[in-house]
Amino acid sequence: MPAAKPELKAECVRLRVKGRLSIREIHQQTGASKGSLSAWLQGYPLTGEERKARLRGRRPGGLPKKDRGQESALHRIARGKRFTSNEKAKVAESAALLRMVIHQLIPFGSPFDGDRADWLVDVPKKGIYRIQVKCVVDTTCTVLPVVSLRRSGSKKGGRKRYQKGDFDFIVGYDLYTDTCYVWSWDDVSHLMSTVTVCSEARERWDKLWL
Repeated sequence: MPAAKPELKAECVRLRVKGRLSIREIHQQTGASKGSLSAWLQGYPLTGEERKARLRGRRPGGLPKKDRGQESALHRIARGKRFTSNEKAKVAESAALLRMVIHQLIPFGSPFDGDRADWLVDVPKKGIYRIQVKCVVDTTCTVLPVVSLRRSGSKKGGRKRYQKGDFDFIVGYDLYTDTCYVWSWDDVSHLMSTVTVCSEARERWDKLWL
């Protein structure tokens, strides 16, 4: 998809510079070819220490997770408690719902069982959008948390990439900081499996009016 290539290149460079990911890791996350990545990242090499750290099975660059912000009061309350996947999803959807109401959007649940959108939102003078809500996830191969761009597939335990039309916006909720990250479909359409949380998406509910 030629039109998406500048965006894809920018995301790959960002993952190298900020996330310190290897070519293989960026390929797995974005789907960009390794040949393109070699050319795009030529001016942004990993250090020798970072390459050695990978051989020892440590995180990118052998570095600890980046400080993503101050721990929220909600996270302190929840600390130590065990939540099911369904409970985590409800927390994320409720957090998104709260913000939509505060922003004077008109949300309502999807009327269809098994719909891929968690909320349908009526945006005045813009129309109705499908909103998919996910919890952000910490991984061992990224410095910052990510939001999955995959959903349950038809096969048991299988995961499939969301397709155009499944949602108009995807929201990742981080309980640790009590923050929602908002991306449009166009923001993530060039990525393969995940999108990394970033300041550019932090509480960007205004995107629904753009």
